[in-house]
Amino acid sequence: MPYTYDLLNNILKADEAELPLDNLEQNLIGACSKCNADVISISYHLQDDKTVVAARCSACGRMYAILYNKYWIWLGEHSLQEAESSARQGPDAPDTVDEGNTKPSEELLALQAIPLKKLETVFTQAEIKTLFAKASGKKYVRQYLYRARKKYPELREIFDIYLNI
Repeated sequence: MPYTYDLLNNILKADEAELPLDNLEQNLIGACSKCNADVISISYHLQDDKTVVAARCSACGRMYAILYNKYWIWLGEHSLQEAESSARQGPDAPDTVDEGNTKPSEELLALQAIPLKKLETVFTQAEIKTLFAKASGKKYVRQYLYRARKKYPELREIFDIYLNI
């Protein structure tokens, strides 16, 4: 069964039938069969008595439709093709700054000025990614932001760096 996914609108289609959206949580789902990196969920959809998770590899970008039954037992996975509408703009389009149209926020500029090694000393990769997403005005996982904010005093104490994101 061919699956397609529209990244811009979070629409998953199976055989051209749109599957209802259930959740937009980002969770670690497994390992990529191509490069063995982490696969992170993008969205959760309902199909009959199954849940179909749209997911993407954090390293190579390969996309998967992973099927689970109602008891969350893995049923299989399919390659997930990007839909035409999202392929034209690209999944990382908001990362680029258009010349003259938009300026990066002060929060993003402040975060980019901090060496990555210092951020990695205090925060996990998920928390760093979330901080950048929040500062860029993109979707982020709230729980990771909360965890990161709890570590702000530690960042101040070690590196004398103040964050307010």
